[in-house]
Amino acid sequence: MGHILLYEEIKNLTISELISQIKQAEKIAFKDLKLVDLIHNKRSLIGVYVIFDEQENAVYVGKTGSRSILERIASHFDLRENAFMNTFLRALTGKKKRRNQPQATSEDLMYVYELALEHKLIFMSVKHEIIGLLESILTNELQPRLNSIRGTRQYRISERIVDLK
Repeated sequence: MGHILLYEEIKNLTISELISQIKQAEKIAFKDLKLVDLIHNKRSLIGVYVIFDEQENAVYVGKTGSRSILERIASHFDLRENAFMNTFLRALTGKKKRRNQPQATSEDLMYVYELALEHKLIFMSVKHEIIGLLESILTNELQPRLNSIRGTRQYRISERIVDLK
């Protein structure tokens, strides 16, 4: 299960080392993903995930803390235009869910669905208290084209994952 990096495996890595590991790690294409691929030792997982395109470029960084990764990834592929959490599909259409901007239609979502299945996933299971921070750091460092880059607290690239607060 190389597409899942467990906290115990990554906690002593620096941010820089984690980024290298993410880039080199085995990823799983959405078209090949099965429900059981998102469960570890009969446990649902929470954490941060990175989605890559066919050229292995990070295109989207997301987090899941209140729902399991299984639920979160499924919601990304919801084809209803009024769906709440299908932000990856919406981002692929170029129409993010924002007020006063064009909204993605069902046709838009269906059009990018096949393209989305070619993308690949890697997931990091981490402690709940660092999920938001790690998502922000990875978004800042990987510069995925489908995310909005927002401010993040100061951090050192040499900081270890276990020391994030």
